[in-house]
Amino acid sequence: MQLGFQYRLNPNKTQEKALRQLLRVACRLYNDALTERKDVWEQEGRSVTYLEQALKLKTLRQKNKELALLNFSAAQHVLRRLDKAFRRFFQGIKNGQKVGYPRFKKPHRFRTLEFTYGDGVKIVHDEYGRLRLRVQQVGSIRIVWHRELPRGAHIKQVWLTLKADGWFATFALEVPDEVVRNPLPPTGKVVGIDVGVENLLALSDGTLLDNPRWMRKTEEKIATKQRILGKKVKGSKRWRRMRGQIAKLHLKIGRQRRDFYFKLTAWLVKKFDLICVEDLHVKGLARSTLRKSVHDAGWALFLKQILPDKAWRAGREVISVPASGTSQTCAACRCSVPKDLSVRWHDCLRCGFSVHRDINAAMLILKLGLEQARRDDWLVQPSCLQEAEGKSRRSFTEML
Repeated sequence: MQLGFQYRLNPNKTQEKALRQLLRVACRLYNDALTERKDVWEQEGRSVTYLEQALKLKTLRQKNKELALLNFSAAQHVLRRLDKAFRRFFQGIKNGQKVGYPRFKKPHRFRTLEFTYGDGVKIVHDEYGRLRLRVQQVGSIRIVWHRELPRGAHIKQVWLTLKADGWFATFALEVPDEVVRNPLPPTGKVVGIDVGVENLLALSDGTLLDNPRWMRKTEEKIATKQRILGKKVKGSKRWRRMRGQIAKLHLKIGRQRRDFYFKLTAWLVKKFDLICVEDLHVKGLARSTLRKSVHDAGWALFLKQILPDKAWRAGREVISVPASGTSQTCAACRCSVPKDLSVRWHDCLRCGFSVHRDINAAMLILKLGLEQARRDDWLVQPSCLQEAEGKSRRSFTEML
């Protein structure tokens, strides 16, 4: 299994200056390679491949002393990055999607250097036995080694990234599956989950989880700082400082969201053997009138990334069911019950089932998931059909 482990770096002033210079060199190489591709297409009507550009690197490094500062494999990774952008561009056109042509990178937006481990970057020990990250043309950088690598892990690649609050090293690891997987004992419980905006999650057992609204709680502070930024001279020292403060706020929001979902998924996989969720088209919803709330909720992060990974490690099963009609169908009798988004309560005139609309959707998702898995050994009718009305909305900390 492939994993990513991230550690904070504490370079001194000389090392940070050298790292920033390498970023500028890599950015210039990226833009020059993009210029070549555009010129060749306009003049000759053909595409330039990665191999063509990579073969020129040795000659370019001999002529350009600044380019020679960048490790050879790191320069190759820059060209691969551009090639990947073009492949995605052409694939999007082939699929009929609206895609943009690869653009030139501004220096302040080019913030990552990629290395093959052992070629330009390596973990070493200093004279006191402390771990350091040795980077070619930079030196041995202090690294905050807050956790050990998994047993049997093999480091494949290293990314050095400049974020709003400093430098970080991310190690791409190849780890044996038996080391990563830690199956939990079965609980015999199943759950259906409906994601939403007013309630972040609704569980089929009648639990409603409050939406933390990370962005909404911080947007006033961000707006204030953005107004101040607009009054600064662009490119000035104060302008850069204010822009950094705004970037730190966005970084904090992203970390809060990830931390919340990691804790939530850990709780879910400990409690339930089978988890049924909606197969949402999040990109489409992100273009709707609710786009701000959808982006704030981070459904794709939860449904597509963190939950499947946590469940696989814990030996749990996640089933995705079609999202169409889950809010407009009665979970008890399966008849259609149309209602606007403003109507928050589900009342079925046919069978008399009455419950919060999100819990009804979660119950239906659970039933559809069990049918899809053809699991007759699970209890299809959850006890919350009678208890749901007595459930109250809770925060995640109250659920633990």
